[in-house]
Amino acid sequence: MWQFIIHTPEKEPTQVELKPGTLTLGRAETNDIVIQDVSASRKHAEIVYDSTTNTITLVDLGSTNGTYVNHQRLRGSQQLNHDDLIRVGQFLMHLTRSTGEISVQPAAVAGTHRFTRELLLESLDEHSVLIYDVARKLNTVLDIETALNEVTSQLKQVMGVNICQVILAEQLKEMETSDFIDPLARRAVTTCSAEVTPTSMYVPIMRGEELIGLISMRKTRPETRPFGRRDLQLAIAISHQAALAIQRMQLLEKVRRDEQIQRLLLRFVSPAEAEFLLKDYFKDGELPGLKEQKVTVLFSDIANSTSLAEQLGTKHFSKILNSFYREATQIIFQHKGMVKYLGDGILGIFTEQAGGVPTEEKAVIVGRELLGIVNCTGSLDPAQRIVIGVAINTGQAMVGYVGTQERAEFNVMGDTINIAYRMQEYARPYKIIVGPATVAAISGKYRFRRVGAVSLRGREQTIQAYEVLSEGIEFVT
Repeated sequence: MWQFIIHTPEKEPTQVELKPGTLTLGRAETNDIVIQDVSASRKHAEIVYDSTTNTITLVDLGSTNGTYVNHQRLRGSQQLNHDDLIRVGQFLMHLTRSTGEISVQPAAVAGTHRFTRELLLESLDEHSVLIYDVARKLNTVLDIETALNEVTSQLKQVMGVNICQVILAEQLKEMETSDFIDPLARRAVTTCSAEVTPTSMYVPIMRGEELIGLISMRKTRPETRPFGRRDLQLAIAISHQAALAIQRMQLLEKVRRDEQIQRLLLRFVSPAEAEFLLKDYFKDGELPGLKEQKVTVLFSDIANSTSLAEQLGTKHFSKILNSFYREATQIIFQHKGMVKYLGDGILGIFTEQAGGVPTEEKAVIVGRELLGIVNCTGSLDPAQRIVIGVAINTGQAMVGYVGTQERAEFNVMGDTINIAYRMQEYARPYKIIVGPATVAAISGKYRFRRVGAVSLRGREQTIQAYEVLSEGIEFVT
């Protein structure tokens, strides 16, 4: 019995049993086999089955784009043999013969097939047309989940399977489904080989010598034909496209993640500092976690912000706040500090850097510049004068990034920060109030006066506070 197995894009394979006589092929609906492909002529070719001699002849009817047999363009007519492949555009016809002499049995393909470069090249060559269509669809996909769904859908269509799963390498160790319990699946993974039975097939997805996934396929419908050599080749060719798609998706995901991390860093640190942190991130894949270290923190906020927002309206006040954030952030970044926004205030964090200006001095310089911008101009907004102050404190704190790769936040925690936050109420209008550790570090470099022991909300013990004086003001004890 002679039959054609027909492959066309977007459809499952179909079988056509040949009867004695002539079959016509072409784009016109009047043909026995209609080829819905722009490369096909209206009357493209015909197939003549002579039952007396049991021969099949393919005749090209002068088609514009040609008829191909085993990758060679047909000139006139040609007698066909078992396993020949006929192509018109993306329309493929695989001729098979099942008799007592030639048996297309699963034994011809069942077993272990080492995933070699030669097998891959052979598979790509044999199925270049179908692979072109698969690649065209995968190239439009931008996320890995959609890519895997597309590979699964394509395999079901072109392979005629009803159960198909694509499993990524990181999922394989966690797999406890019936598919992976199959010893053939384990062998496919451990030996990087394609494992085939008449009704099941496991094909590794390889990136060079590295296993990055596994394709699992099964046929459970009793009327479907068993897997053959061409099925194995097609599965291997599609697994190669899947490997390229997965690799592309992983690279895209890495680029997206790196861009996300870069945007995150630029919210808190200067571009130069972000560049430095990114080098470590690209090397280790992680942002610095929380760790205890000495810091000097600067806190400044807008006085009576609630009343101002009520008086001016949310839209007007938000412009003032954004202007305050922008000016303060720019100054902090210029002096290699990090930034965290807290309601209507801004927190600048300065950590020790080898050979750099001491953190206490940096914070005082930033505080003076910030007060100068607001106090000298009278406002950050021409229509409304605002009042700010600056509180600075030095001590130990937990500094770093918390969260996940998808959502990470810069954070700084500890009593050092709480004290700076509470001292802010003593810093208005336009003063710089510092804690004892800060003043000890700047003594002899800046003029200051002792404010005395101040009580801070939420703390039982008082704090010795000092005011850093402006240039030209005499030292006061």
